[in-house]
Amino acid sequence: MTQKHLVTGPFAELWRKTNSVVVIDGIGLDGNVFVDDPSVAVTLVKSPEILSQVDDAEFVEFQSISESVFQNLVRELNRLHGTNHPERFWRIVCGAWFLQFAQVWYLRWKVAGDVWREHGELNCRRIDVKWQELLPVTHDEASLLFATDIWNHIAYCDAIKFVARSSQVETVITSLDRNRDLAEYRAVINYGLPSQSAKSKLESLLAKLSPRPKVVLAGVVQSRAALVAMHLRLGVLPRLWRFSAKLTPQPVNESLRGKLNFSEGSDGGFAKFLSDSISRHLPTVYLEGFKDLLAQTFSENALTKPPRAIFTNTLLHRSEQFKLWSATFVTQGKTKL
Repeated sequence: MTQKHLVTGPFAELWRKTNSVVVIDGIGLDGNVFVDDPSVAVTLVKSPEILSQVDDAEFVEFQSISESVFQNLVRELNRLHGTNHPERFWRIVCGAWFLQFAQVWYLRWKVAGDVWREHGELNCRRIDVKWQELLPVTHDEASLLFATDIWNHIAYCDAIKFVARSSQVETVITSLDRNRDLAEYRAVINYGLPSQSAKSKLESLLAKLSPRPKVVLAGVVQSRAALVAMHLRLGVLPRLWRFSAKLTPQPVNESLRGKLNFSEGSDGGFAKFLSDSISRHLPTVYLEGFKDLLAQTFSENALTKPPRAIFTNTLLHRSEQFKLWSATFVTQGKTKL
């Protein structure tokens, strides 16, 4: 009987010298199956067909599980940082990352479970990429990594290994080109960190004219003229906001990450899969780089008095500094976001 191999990415080393493969989402951008060896028998697994089976009850269960894990994350971040921030603080700071990660992680877990039930034991080749090489610095970088072939290859390998328990056959293969490509890509996107540029004279002037704004409009996608008009309608002086202080990627602290404890309430299934994965995926800006984020954030946009309201439509997902800045004011109880 021919032993099938599981292929979880468009990398030829995953199906080289095989006769039969099961390929997850094996259609390339050109519309063709990326396993291009005619001597290899291919069975395609189309994840959209599996995910379309998620009904309302399953979605509610996912929400319940992910919320429970998030509450544990809040507890652990406060414990490791020696803080006592309320849940609202951490939901603003890292809630957007957690929700996106939990959703992506659930989809990988669900597809892996379906593959395991349908095809049973499969040989699985895993490219030797360490989790530290894929650990994002920011939420913005995490979002970009979620869309890469190498991240999804590793994610599916982890999911298959989890659902198959110890019976999964996994072979680790070295592919220096993949490691180099990953490192170069992360450097190109600057780890999701903001680009550096000096404040304009207009920004500096408006900051002097409005040092204690009652309303903040930041990350609102409008022209400058429209922003001025919005400020005036709200009865406040215009001001431009920039959250681009220089953040330095911090080294991964494996010992610190090993102290994250999610054992409470993780009794198996997706809850355990998600909980066990947080330490390998939590962006460093929320753990190793949190002190640097705190220092840099308030050195750039210091306010002596909390604003009454903060309006934004992009920065809650893209700017770590804005999230920390706004969370600090909101949890003081005097600012609405």
